[in-house]
Amino acid sequence: MKHWKFWLVFACVIAYVFLIEPNILTVERLTFSDDPSVKIAFFADIHIWTKKPLHDRILEKFADEGVDLILFGGDVLAPYTDMEYMESFLSELTAIAPVYAVYGNWEESETTTMQKVYEEVGINVVHANSAKIQISDKKLGLTGTPSHHYFSWTKFLPEDDYDLKILMVHAPNLLEEREDVLKDFDLVLAGHTHGGQFYIPWLTEAILKSTRRFSGDFFRGLYQINGTKVFVTRGVGGWFPGRLASLPELVFIEF
Repeated sequence: MKHWKFWLVFACVIAYVFLIEPNILTVERLTFSDDPSVKIAFFADIHIWTKKPLHDRILEKFADEGVDLILFGGDVLAPYTDMEYMESFLSELTAIAPVYAVYGNWEESETTTMQKVYEEVGINVVHANSAKIQISDKKLGLTGTPSHHYFSWTKFLPEDDYDLKILMVHAPNLLEEREDVLKDFDLVLAGHTHGGQFYIPWLTEAILKSTRRFSGDFFRGLYQINGTKVFVTRGVGGWFPGRLASLPELVFIEF
């Protein structure tokens, strides 16, 4: 058979993109204290279609890490979400630790439905709002919002003596233009970009920035702007199945 080597390589690439890489769960860690006593988990963009083995591994990892708090950066919905399974997954999530979430762009048109789901499973939504969270001997200040478009009516944190201040925003688009907001936080957590999902250095960022106005400054991974760290996670799911050079990612923050 002619070109069998080509078709073999092609089949291997397809298998890797759609079967292997989407199930490789990676971990990133951030530390904000020399003697940390609190551990937070952050993840985003799970885009639940139906039950997947990766979902169980996410729950197991959070439980094994003994996290004190879970932050979800938005986009739990997908084009065809199994709502019953989604509620089951979220219920298991809240059984591990308290959960705080922001709405992603996939939830913006379904906020009434998602507000009800989150209330039923016990997830706290910080929608253009803030919360003081006491965890053991540490005080966390958390502000949540879907994107920079909401900053003008977001209720930001009051002055207080926080051990860590986090801004959780679903989309990092153009955040680099809002240093006036970022400077008041130790850490900004974001998702939305999926790290490109199908990532080719330089090319993926250029295409996404030109077509959907993704911020090229904050696209994937860790950045720093003045004294504020910004972390954009690659997420753990996708609105379209498959990943290339953009492994699913959980983030653990200790302070």
